[in-house]
Amino acid sequence: MGRSVRRFTSSTALVPARLIISIVSRAGLSSSGLSAPGLTSPSSTTSRDWVVESFPLERPAMRTRRRDALVPEPSLAYFIAGEENRLAAFVCRSDPSFLRGTNPILLVGPTGAGKTVLALHLASKLGLDAANDSESLEAEKTWQGYWIASELARRYAEAIEADDIEPFRRMIDEASVLVVDDLHSMSDKPAAQEELAMRITARLDAGRPTVLTCRRLPSDIRGMRPSLVSRSLPGLTIPVNLPSPSTRRLMLRELALAVDLDVEDDLLDLLSLGLGDDISARQMLASVKQLALWCRMNDTAVTSRAIQSILDQVNESRSVSISEITQRVARHFRLRSSDLRSNSRRQNVVRARSLAMLLARRVTTLSLNQIGAEFGNRDHTTVLHAIRKTESLLETDADLRRAAAEVTEKLS
Repeated sequence: MGRSVRRFTSSTALVPARLIISIVSRAGLSSSGLSAPGLTSPSSTTSRDWVVESFPLERPAMRTRRRDALVPEPSLAYFIAGEENRLAAFVCRSDPSFLRGTNPILLVGPTGAGKTVLALHLASKLGLDAANDSESLEAEKTWQGYWIASELARRYAEAIEADDIEPFRRMIDEASVLVVDDLHSMSDKPAAQEELAMRITARLDAGRPTVLTCRRLPSDIRGMRPSLVSRSLPGLTIPVNLPSPSTRRLMLRELALAVDLDVEDDLLDLLSLGLGDDISARQMLASVKQLALWCRMNDTAVTSRAIQSILDQVNESRSVSISEITQRVARHFRLRSSDLRSNSRRQNVVRARSLAMLLARRVTTLSLNQIGAEFGNRDHTTVLHAIRKTESLLETDADLRRAAAEVTEKLS
């Protein structure tokens, strides 16, 4: 089956005139038969067309138990990849034989970027490849396992407490493909991390693929054990990014079509711009559904008023209080919130307080005076000095940078 191309035209300034989407069929195309913009097509780097590719998402045959984590459903039946996710698209389109030598596969990116659906897509391809390579009787026994890392750690603790660790180990070792999602969620479970590191080693020795996802590189996450870090990184590491503005606009168009909602180009631009850059496909789908519901309730077509109503709801749900910022930062530095509001000049307190001020300035609409009032009635010049000093330190201090990233993730 050949490629099909859909062309989208727009006269707006936000998106170039044509969007070319190469829909990659699951049947009959290998990576050698595809054109990845900027990778295999020299002309694409000079073309005025913005090339966005999509491919259908495959779902593995999971063995499920009542207590297992639910396998997430994608917002769309296909993954739309712009320039920001070209490498991820290239790997996901590749022939399974290419993936055999990349064990384990680690997908790294922020929440909502699509790591989980891509991990499951790769697990499906690897599972089919394993089944094809097996004897017919053995192929019937092949299955893929999906675990959220925190849930895996809980099951490990239960197995240890019940003195019944061997069934747990067999469950992990015998999966033809293992997906461990959100590796960072077990950063405070050192014993479970050591066990998972051993299980990944056993799977490597047996030639069974493992797919991992994590918000950041495991080596950059506080609390991750060196043994698990060393087992996670030797394979293939794939960055997965949130959609760029042009990709986001196209995804909103596709999501609107999926719910039978007609949105004119200028209103689609308004929605895309208002939602901002840090939004996931699932949040986009929720916004589109809210928009469709608003229009049905008011018996009207999509208007700028409808768009603004949805954006107001989204912004309200995203709002973070300065109290929450203070609590998160204090907890990260093992302090109390009252320490950050006090007059203490201890270095660790000053460091934490200054970071909290910076984050408050970035993620809230509070003025410098309002931020200062929350931290012991400090004046705006003191707050400004703390923010500027922290911004400078972030460029050279890896520990502070990591702390800022971890707190920001928890706030989101």
